[in-house]
Amino acid sequence: MTILLFSIFLLITILLIKYFARKKQNIGLKILVGFGIVIGLSALGLNSLFDDSFGASTPVNVRTKNLTDKKLKIYAIAFWNNNWNGTGNYVTYDTELKPNENSDFWFENDGTTEFWIVAKNRNGGIEYLQVMTEQKSEFDFEITESKNIDSDKIQIAQELTFKTDKNERMEKYAIWSNIGLIGLLILSLTKIKTGGNN
Repeated sequence: MTILLFSIFLLITILLIKYFARKKQNIGLKILVGFGIVIGLSALGLNSLFDDSFGASTPVNVRTKNLTDKKLKIYAIAFWNNNWNGTGNYVTYDTELKPNENSDFWFENDGTTEFWIVAKNRNGGIEYLQVMTEQKSEFDFEITESKNIDSDKIQIAQELTFKTDKNERMEKYAIWSNIGLIGLLILSLTKIKTGGNN
């Protein structure tokens, strides 16, 4: 996320420099705009790379199938409690599954004591919560509506996944902002080549 915000700031700066620059500076502008395009594309690529579990030391692969009649958002919440890391948690958002759809994702499980698979409906209500303490590298879950979910766990899951939803929305805005700014830079490069104004 940080790299996306840095890229947005840099691309806006380059667009402002280009807008206020004089026509005689075309060659320098081409280099600057080209640099901005490379930085923007690199930021998108690096964000995608780090957003995945690339390089995870203890990856856990999770396959889910939505057996309900609702669209559900799928999450994994890993909890840890150890001497070197203290206590904490990490939420991984997978995707929104339509009825009878499958998903396949993975997350880092190094040093965790347990993890939860959580499914939320469109209104943010918890439809499914499964607690896992087994130390395996692969799991398959059939997501069904759960009737007797611990109310404390529901509250914890709602709070943690709400924060993740907010971060996901901000990341999407940052990604689309980068794409839009890269597009503007490409258009401005075309204007420079054709001798347009500015």
